[in-house]
Amino acid sequence: MKKKDMTGNRKRRRHQWGKLALALALILGITQFQPVSASTIDEAKDKKNEAQENLDEVQSQMEAIENKKTQLQAQMDEVGRDLVDVITNLGILENDLASAQERLTQVQADLAQAQEDEAEQYEAMKKRIQFMYERGDTAVLSVLLESGSITEFLNRVVYVNEMYEYDRDLLEEYEATKEQVASLEIQVQSEIAEMEELAANLAEEQSRYETMIAKMESQVADFDVQLASAEDLAAQYQATIEEQNTLIKAEQERIRQEEEERRRQEEEERREQEAQNNNNQNNGGGSSQGGGGNLDPDHVTNVSGSEVVEFALQFVGNPYEYGGTDIENGIDCSAFTQYVMAHFGVYIPRTSGEQRYYGQEVSYANAQPGDLICYSGHVALYIGNGQIVHASNSQPYPAGGIKVSTATYRTILSVRRVL
Repeated sequence: MKKKDMTGNRKRRRHQWGKLALALALILGITQFQPVSASTIDEAKDKKNEAQENLDEVQSQMEAIENKKTQLQAQMDEVGRDLVDVITNLGILENDLASAQERLTQVQADLAQAQEDEAEQYEAMKKRIQFMYERGDTAVLSVLLESGSITEFLNRVVYVNEMYEYDRDLLEEYEATKEQVASLEIQVQSEIAEMEELAANLAEEQSRYETMIAKMESQVADFDVQLASAEDLAAQYQATIEEQNTLIKAEQERIRQEEEERRRQEEEERREQEAQNNNNQNNGGGSSQGGGGNLDPDHVTNVSGSEVVEFALQFVGNPYEYGGTDIENGIDCSAFTQYVMAHFGVYIPRTSGEQRYYGQEVSYANAQPGDLICYSGHVALYIGNGQIVHASNSQPYPAGGIKVSTATYRTILSVRRVL
């Protein structure tokens, strides 16, 4: 509905400009083809004043259009900066996602190898156990008979037991390795799912910003059409003014020359009269008239970062919800950090993009508990020892949740100190 109204408004404006242009053309036609009488400067001045009033009105309209265009251009610039930020974040996120995919491929390969090693060890152990059990007492008797002494016999028995122990320990080690790699696979898959969702959200934002810019560009183009029409009208009014000025000057010059000629004739007549009166007195004299690197800023609050961390950690396990602000029933990353800071009377903006530029920049090496760790489309609270607490949409919780993670699990874009 708004789009139809805007289209109708543009059509009405163009129609009004068209009528104004037609009226001007008629005025100019009359002005250009109706000669100005050399004896009536007032007529030329009236036409000049009328054109000047029209010019002033058009220039006022042009100024209003320029102001609207400037405001719209400023909005476009702001949206453009947001778009660039979104595209940049999307690029960083895509790189992180590609790295995570590579890690997942390697983890899956390691898992397959661990499973294969476990299977091979298990088969080898089964064969040795099967051999010993199938032979039973015969194997023990063989060990006894082949032994040169009781000491050698005992050594061989110990060797057999050690072999059992070795097989069992190695098998347990393979099983533990397999479980670790399988757990790592789940973790990486969870991180990939989180980044894919963020990438989808950023792509949606990019599309929305591009649509806004296209709409604004259309409006700017409409302003340009109006300005071009107004500038054409202004040029024609200016031409009329200059034409009338030329006519006025020509008429004034004609009057001046006539006045000088009149004075010259009067002077000649006066001298002739003086000569006739044989008067040597010099009664002449007329009158004349003239005309006118390493960033570690101080804290700006008395709030303890350790207390902030302690307060935030009590919510670990609460559910995650994109765009949510409820600490109990569902909250997203930036709402979580805002909620924690607000508990201590510290205000920070709502979104992760705004929080990334809020407060003071800190080097990661100097990060302290309570600092914000900013990623592409995500924000967390640093708790120390290279760890963060954050509201994340990845597993192990069904819809994500508040949890503790390693701070460097993704590319860090900025560390901000707000305390």
